Amino acid sequence: MRKKIFFINGDPFAIKNSEKDLYTILKVFSKNEKIEDSLAVAVNNELVIKSFWRNKIIKEGDRIEIVRPFFGG
Repeated sequence: MRKKIFFINGDPFAIKNSEKDLYTILKVFSKNEKIEDSLAVAVNNELVIKSFWRNKIIKEGDRIEIVRPFFGG
């Protein structure tokens, strides 16, 4: 089965070639660890609000950027 390739934080990431929503991809990327409430995620330079993660379908070549708050100085 062919894999779909897209990018997470600039690095290539591949999954089975089936439609996947952003939430599922984040779970796979995080190795099924709890997804932090404080994450901000953009797809192709557009912020995706957390309540839309399950509805946002990721296509081959999409660019996902994940950021977390960083405390300290």
